[in-house]
Amino acid sequence: MKRKVAIIAALLACMLTGCADSQNADTLFPRAEDSYVGDVMALSEENGVYLNYLYETDHNGVGYHPIHRFYTKDFLSFEDKGEVLPFAEDSEIQDLAVGTGSFIRDEQGNYHCFYTGHNDYYDTYGLDKECVLHATSKDNKSFTKDYDNIIHAPKGYSTNDFRDPQVYRTDDGYLMLVGARKENESAIVYYESQDLENWTFKGDFYTSRDLYFMECPDVFQMGNKYYLVFSWNNVVYYRVSDNFFGPWEKEEIDTFDGNGFYAAKSCEYKGKRYLIGFLDRKKREKDSLKYTWAGSVLVYELRQLSDGRLGVCMPDQYNEYFTKELLNATSENKALDLGKVPETCHLSFDLDMEEAGRMDLVFSNPESGEEYKLSIDNQDDNISFNAFPNNQPIRLESGTKYHIDVVVEKDIVVIYADGIKALSNRIYAAVGADWKIELTDALAENVMIYGK
Repeated sequence: MKRKVAIIAALLACMLTGCADSQNADTLFPRAEDSYVGDVMALSEENGVYLNYLYETDHNGVGYHPIHRFYTKDFLSFEDKGEVLPFAEDSEIQDLAVGTGSFIRDEQGNYHCFYTGHNDYYDTYGLDKECVLHATSKDNKSFTKDYDNIIHAPKGYSTNDFRDPQVYRTDDGYLMLVGARKENESAIVYYESQDLENWTFKGDFYTSRDLYFMECPDVFQMGNKYYLVFSWNNVVYYRVSDNFFGPWEKEEIDTFDGNGFYAAKSCEYKGKRYLIGFLDRKKREKDSLKYTWAGSVLVYELRQLSDGRLGVCMPDQYNEYFTKELLNATSENKALDLGKVPETCHLSFDLDMEEAGRMDLVFSNPESGEEYKLSIDNQDDNISFNAFPNNQPIRLESGTKYHIDVVVEKDIVVIYADGIKALSNRIYAAVGADWKIELTDALAENVMIYGK
């Protein structure tokens, strides 16, 4: 009886709030019904993580991107909390559109949201198109905006590109990073404050001439290293340092994923650090089209490699999510038929490739007549998907076994390579498809598929 009451209550909650993906509360890649997830701003507390995000639809009006929220205790089940911060409804107010920011709780237990106020009309008025705004809350549910203390771009920096504040508590106050741009150079600038209200501009934190802009900056420590993460043009990058303020070193392969995973920032929860962004969608759900901004939440577990590089892997708790054994094959060096692609599953195997080795995970859809490959190519040093070019460079040594995980949920397929790199994809043709592993100068062992 209790179970029946709980199910009815869950269904009613779904109807009232608009749940993720038709709303299974149990989903690995949530989005609210008839909408898409933009930039994620995670706030971690002792018993759960608030995934605040920019709410995107295909029918935005003059104002757009209010902040909505999911809440999770395990990254396996998500509760839709609805709107947290609205956009302004007056075209003459700074935050006619809301942009990325961050959430923080102060020592008194009050909550603060620092976010981007964007107004497409302001430059025609001679006003700053983008500024940093502040809102506060005592209960982390209802936030009050403060339009009296707006942070504008410093002199010499663009007033059209000044966004994405990230705030941290330090030993003697607070520090804020903001994405900015000055002539011929992108910059992450920083401010300091004692009270989260009065901020002092301190200068450049990191600059680059390689990218037009560095969105969603975030800094965190793992082990004895500091990592700076930022995004541009549908790619997430990182830098490494021995100190919080740098100097920052660029790794030879300085990305985690391909061009579908974006706007990722980190949070620490229960002793682990996660990188949380979104996986884009494709309009008209065509695999041959490029990605379009906003989609579904995508969570990676971060891993510090032995040489100080930063890797991403499948969250360990996914092993608790997929427990039903669907396939068990010992080893194969040519091809292995996997049957029909389950609606959701976890495929895992150990991969050993020669110098010119290649592994293709082939999806063949008899209804649409489409066939696509998700590949690891040791000769090209790449993980790739061939429908619309999406790839992530990776270096794998011949004669070494690497553990490969593939997680499927409907049209989302993510491949994780031994905690080093990953490639996330929308593969619409995977729904209802047959799949198989094809191997060239390679060996796959301990091939397992687990379902729900």
